[in-house]
Order: sequence, then structure tokens, then C-alpha cells
Amino acid sequence: MFKQDIIKLLEEPTSLKQEEILNLIETPPNSEMGDYAFPCFVLSKKKKKAPNQIAEDLTKKLSKNLSKNIEKVIAVGPYLNFFINKKELTKKIIKINSNFGKVNLGKKKKILIDFSGPNIGKPMHIGHIRSTIIGDSLMRIYDYLGYNPIGVNYLGDVGLHIGKLIVAYEMWLDKDALKKGPVAELLRLYVKFCGKEKTEIKEGMEEEMQDNEWTNKAKEKLKLLELEDKKTKKIWDDIHKYSGKGFDKVYDMLNIDFTETAGQSQFGDRGKDILTNALEKGVVKREDDGALYIEIEMGGKMQKKYVLRSNQTASYITYDIGAAVERFEKYKFNKMIYVTDFRQHDHFISLFMALKLIGYDFADNLHHLGFGTIKFGKEIMATRKGKVILLDDVLKKTIQKAEQGIKKRKTKGDAKKVGVGAIKYIVLKNEPQRDVSFTWENALSFEGNTAPYLQYSYARASSILKKAGNFNKGNVKVGKLEKHEIELIKTISKFPEIVEKAGENQNPSLIANYSYDLAKQFSEFYHNCKVLGDENEALRLRLIDSFRTTLHNALHLLGIETMPEM
Repeated sequence: MFKQDIIKLLEEPTSLKQEEILNLIETPPNSEMGDYAFPCFVLSKKKKKAPNQIAEDLTKKLSKNLSKNIEKVIAVGPYLNFFINKKELTKKIIKINSNFGKVNLGKKKKILIDFSGPNIGKPMHIGHIRSTIIGDSLMRIYDYLGYNPIGVNYLGDVGLHIGKLIVAYEMWLDKDALKKGPVAELLRLYVKFCGKEKTEIKEGMEEEMQDNEWTNKAKEKLKLLELEDKKTKKIWDDIHKYSGKGFDKVYDMLNIDFTETAGQSQFGDRGKDILTNALEKGVVKREDDGALYIEIEMGGKMQKKYVLRSNQTASYITYDIGAAVERFEKYKFNKMIYVTDFRQHDHFISLFMALKLIGYDFADNLHHLGFGTIKFGKEIMATRKGKVILLDDVLKKTIQKAEQGIKKRKTKGDAKKVGVGAIKYIVLKNEPQRDVSFTWENALSFEGNTAPYLQYSYARASSILKKAGNFNKGNVKVGKLEKHEIELIKTISKFPEIVEKAGENQNPSLIANYSYDLAKQFSEFYHNCKVLGDENEALRLRLIDSFRTTLHNALHLLGIETMPEM
């Protein structure tokens, strides 16, 4: 919170820019060494002195110009260690309000986030959870930082799986089953089709390259769909409708909204037009069989990226090119982030390079946030075989288990908020690139680094404040502070910095793990510092109120709801 004071102190004597100083400031390994540290190595070449000597010289100079927020500065080897004024920090912390941590860093710049993106005709399964939850959290974080976030759900409504489903729909549809459970019926049809295929889809080989009787039937339906055959289009519309209802059910349970929902199919024609124009400019090239490609350097080698097949049907990158251009024209975004499985990284690198080669400079502002897999026990996902862990089922079961846990503890609480919060947290507390192992035991525990523990910490703070009644919210005298008070105050003060880092690094796990650290510090404070009836009651109640506000704001950025009682 007082970093700006340190930056102002260092700006003139170091001749460094404010941003450079900010990036260099560190937190010492223990509080006895100081609250912040500045390494002097970077100044050694410029000043032609040893870092240790620079630290000594700067200490003498800075000590004469300290603000009231900085208590002292000392040299420790090559480091300048700053000690903040704890009383001044406390005065600020106990006055925070519901907007604590909000800034206008983004200045309403537009950030478009492409996330979730399930395939129509297939149910949302556990594999969709990371993109959906990470994307929603990023939306919340960027909004908090003053950006204008735009969330797009880009549905997979093209591709061979659609052709397969249309064939199956025509041949084996059970209308009664469709009415009772459309998602389950569509999955049954897809599984049945795949069982009829003479060959399994081989790993590393695109489905489109497979050559067998059933796959060819699916390809024929895709061609009819592109030609807007009425019968085929009607089936496709039905699949869209039934799938959408299933998706909305899941999003409602997760409390997730989108600015826009669009299917890949909406952008195929635009993509083809862009590529045709690029062909005339020589950027896109044509094979003898009529297929179009762009030469892209990948791994130090020039590779052909096919953008239009020989039968003139669009490839995935064709749709993505059309979508990216239309989005930029519509929203004029400053940045776009694709939140998908890390295994799609090469596809997005190809997409960005293709757009750049065609002449779209906004491609420089496109980013891919790849994430690892989520492991659910020993289950192996295989949609073609019907081995799917449905997200709807996982959510329902988690809520059910949360309700059982609440009853067992003989406490209060909203089982839906506890269950959904547990799932979101176990996804978000891990860095996106890491794999996640999900079990109900490690998600729903009321102890340790879990959402229920954090929700309970909030409820416990609320309970103390409720017992206190109308406590003093005016001026409170700040006297001598105890160790556990100071540590809690310092942890609360870090929240705005953590939010900024999470946005900068596209990493909600920073907020999740900060929330856990904050709750632990509150627990230490509560067990060591008497509140009600203590001579420092007024200050400590204000501190608890500030903790509660900060934890609420942090959990909000993760999409996790709090409860006053648990």
C-alpha cells in the first residue's frame, strides 16, 4: 500500500523510472528484516560502485527525506530495506470500504475473453470446467481493475462431430427420449454413431483424414450443411437448441454470464472471403487439388497451414480468422485472450501468425492462456465411448455432499454456495498451467486451503461483528500494536497489489492463495488477540470488519459467494 512512497523516494537518486522501481521492489523473507526491499545490483554499472556501497550511500540520503508512511530505511548488504509506519498503515486499513482494491488501471480499455466454448451436440463435461471458471474469474478481475471486459462463449458448432450427429439423428433418434433428456439422447446418438465406424480415430491423426464408410457419411452431411440444405439445417438447429438449454443450466448453477454467445459457423463465410482476398495478394497459396494454405514458420521450419480444404470446406482456422476479424471490427478491443487447453497452443500461434501475415496488426494483441488437464479420480474421458463425467452431475453431487457436510457439522450454510464455491476454488487455486486433481474430499473440506474454509472464516468474522452490535465506525485511537494485529494489517494491505499482479499475469491463483493466507492470518489473530471486552475492542472490531471486506472482495473475484452464517 505504501510502495508509491518508496518509489517517490528512489526515483530521483536512482534515475530509474517508476515502473522499473516497482518491478524491482521485493518482500524480505521475514518481517524483522523490513517490509519491503530494493536490490541495488541494477545500479552498480551506472554508478560504478559495489551494490553494498550504493545501498549504504542511498540509506544516508533517503533517511533525511522519509515520509510519515516510512518509519526507517537500512542497508542490509546490497539491499535497501524499508520499514513502514504501522500506525499510519493501520489508520488506512481500518477505513477501507467495499471498493477496496478497485482501481482504474485499465481506463476502460476493452479486453475480450474467449472462454468455455463447449461443442454443441455434446454435454458439458468436467474437461470444460477450467476454461469456464478461469475465464469468468478473469472477467471479474479485469472489471475490478477498471477495464471493460467482454466475455465471449464461442460454441463448437462445426466439424466432423456435427456431421456424425446429424447422421445419427436422422437414423436413430428416439423422440420420447429427446423430450425427457435431450442432452443424454444426443450423447447416446453420438456414441452409437462412433460405435458404427469401422475404424477408431487414431491419435495424432485428424478426424477429417479418416477414410471409412461412416466418416464419409458425416462428411456428406457437413457439405449439405454448408450448402444450407433445409432438412440438414433443421436438424442442426434442433441440436443447437437442445444443447444450448443444457449449457444454460450449467452456467446458471455456476452463476456465469457472457457478453455474447456465438457459434463458429457464423464466421465461416467471413473467413473464406478474407482468405480469398489474401490469395489475390499472394499471402495465401493454392495446391493443385484446390486446397488453400498459408506458410508459417513453426519451430524454425516453414510449415503449410491449410485454411481451406480441397472440397472448399473451411478448416477450424478459417472460422477463427473470420471470428477474430469480426470481433475486432465490432468491439475494437485492446486485447483478446483465448482461454483453452494448452494442447491447442500451436493452433493459436498459427492463427495469430496467419492474421499478421494477412495484414491485421491487432494480431499483436492476441494471447493464448493455456491450462492443464483436470483429473477426476481414475476416470478417463472418452466421449466417443460414452465415458463422460458430466459437469451437471458433478455440480449436483458436489452440492449434495456439501449439504451432507453442513448437516454433519451441525452448522448453517447454503449448500449450493458451498458446493459451487468448492469446485471453483479447487480449479482457481492452481496455476492455470498445472494439472488439477479433483476429489470431493479435498474440495469440500472445512480445513486447509479450500473454499469452505474461506467461507467459514468470513462467517466467523461476521458472527463476531454481529455479537458486537453497533461498534464504533468513527475515529479509533491506534496505540501499540501486537504482532498478530500487525501481520493481519500487512496482509490486508497487500490485496490491491495482488489483484494487479493477477490481472497482469492472467493468473487468478494469486488471488486464491492470497485469500487462504489472509484467512490464516485472521485465524492467528483471533486465537491470540481477545476482541470483545478488551480495552482495544474498538480497533480490533474495525480490523475484523476490514478483514471481512477484503476476503469478500477476493472471493468475489473468484466467483465464490460468501455467507454471514455457517
